[in-house]
Amino acid sequence: MQKDVKKQYKKDVKRIFIWLLILLPFLAVITFCFSYFLNMSNGLNIFLLVIIGGFGVLLLEFIYRKVQEKKEKQPKKRDPYAD
Repeated sequence: MQKDVKKQYKKDVKRIFIWLLILLPFLAVITFCFSYFLNMSNGLNIFLLVIIGGFGVLLLEFIYRKVQEKKEKQPKKRDPYAD
C-alpha cells in the first residue's frame, strides 16, 4: 500500500471510531427501550442495534463529507499584508 493511501485509511478509521463513540450512549438508550418497552429477543435487539448504529455512522459521514466539500469550494482569503 502506498504511504499516502495508508495514511488516509488510518485517518478514516480513526474518524469512524470517533463517530461510534459519539453514538454509543444513544445506541444504549435505544437498546434499553427496545428490550424494556417492546420485549424484543436479544438476537433481534442486537441486529437492530447494528443496523441503527451503521445508519448513524453513514449519516454522520455523509454530513462530514458535505461540510468538507463546502469548505473546499469557498475561495481562500488572501492576506492583504503578504508580499
